[in-house]
Amino acid sequence: MLRISQNLSLQQKMAPQLIQSLQLLQMSTLELELEIKQQMELNPLLEEGLEQREEGDEGPEEAEGEEAPSVVEALKEEAEVPQNMEEQVNWDALLEDQFDRNSYNNESTEYDPNWEVDREPQENRITTLPPLVEQLQEQLILTDLGQEERQIAEFILGNIDERGYLTCPTAEIATALEVEVERVEAVLMVIQGFEPPGIGARDLAECLLIQLRQRVEPERELAMRMVGEFMEDLTKRRLTRITRALGIGNEQLKGAMDLIEKLQPYPGTASISNYNGLLTLDTEVAYITPDLIVEKVGEDWVVSLTEGNLPSLRINPSYAKLMKVGRRNGQDEVHTYLSKKLNDARWLINAIHQRRTTMLKVANYLVRAQMDFFEKGPGFLRPMVLQDVADAVGMHVSTISRVSNGKYMQTPHGVKELKYFFDSRVGREDGGEDVSARSVKEKISTLIEAEDPAEPLSDQEIADRLSKEEGLRIARRTVAKYRDQLGINAQRYRKKVF
Repeated sequence: MLRISQNLSLQQKMAPQLIQSLQLLQMSTLELELEIKQQMELNPLLEEGLEQREEGDEGPEEAEGEEAPSVVEALKEEAEVPQNMEEQVNWDALLEDQFDRNSYNNESTEYDPNWEVDREPQENRITTLPPLVEQLQEQLILTDLGQEERQIAEFILGNIDERGYLTCPTAEIATALEVEVERVEAVLMVIQGFEPPGIGARDLAECLLIQLRQRVEPERELAMRMVGEFMEDLTKRRLTRITRALGIGNEQLKGAMDLIEKLQPYPGTASISNYNGLLTLDTEVAYITPDLIVEKVGEDWVVSLTEGNLPSLRINPSYAKLMKVGRRNGQDEVHTYLSKKLNDARWLINAIHQRRTTMLKVANYLVRAQMDFFEKGPGFLRPMVLQDVADAVGMHVSTISRVSNGKYMQTPHGVKELKYFFDSRVGREDGGEDVSARSVKEKISTLIEAEDPAEPLSDQEIADRLSKEEGLRIARRTVAKYRDQLGINAQRYRKKVF
């Protein structure tokens, strides 16, 4: 049985202008620059400040098409508007009977307070290297394969993953295209001769063998035997078994191992030093434009924003006359449109200013709290969490999270993401001041760099040294976790043969 009933409930809703502020807060400098340019194209009331405007660009272009005479006349009179009219215009008075200054628009659209801005973090990646498949297709054009072989080659290229490996067996390709497996194998061999070396391999051993065939070092033949016959022993570092089986000494083994270690296990992610005769960049190289710069001036550390090519926005005062003319002549749609655009422009300018203020406030606190890092280096980074900053600057922890994510600071020790300064704590044996996990990782990295390659340190030995020399309370499994995060191999894989 259906019933109709009423009930009251309290709900928090996120206003559209707050959503816009959160979006701007999350953006990097380059993203914000693009957003401002887009908003200037959409909103005629927005223009660059006088210091950035080109001569002669002093107002909106003349309106085109059929418009009310009063509007056209007002636009033609823009040249008579004084440059200081922005200060004279009472925008609030123009808005008060047409528009609610405290709302984004007149609609009653509601927004869920749990809504999150879904933006993919942008790290300002710039690369001249085309996608892997495009590189391979360009090389395919230069081959003398027939039409049917090209169709097979296209099918193979479509099944090469981002690592550069062929993910589909040749038998399945032959079945799908209704051709002989031998023809697929022949085309695959052509593709395996493309750049980067090792492309189109079906497993790691084949990938290394393809690359070794293109090498000219005297150790090549021995390295090919080791990869072809003893791949499992190589993977598990059972080197003694290899020397006995091949009847070679440690010097020969070392030469072959050094050659193998120069090879690229994932050719799809490798940089190509001479692709089409041009020096290109690695697909994983990220060029970062820092949002903040920290410099020492005298005895003080100074934080500044790097706003790059960000336009200095202002509201075009010429449209004030247009709003008055539209209302005086009963053209309510003109006044309504301009009122909404005015409100949008004011919110954007305020949101950008708020973003700048928030970023500087957070960055200045980080510099004060992490003074040892700036003075002495990464090994002196102090433990800190988002809540620490939120409490100190009087903001919500979610705001600190948005500010720190995707924003970069240029420091004397390199360009660091703001969230680099947030790290967990590692206690000391004597109960002294805790240290950050990142500084512990630096110490682990330093110990491993200084170890004897013939007798590398185990995780337990590293933990014991940190406990004895640094007074850190750290377990072996924690050392292993930090070592993995640093991308450092386990003890047996770091052992070198002499």
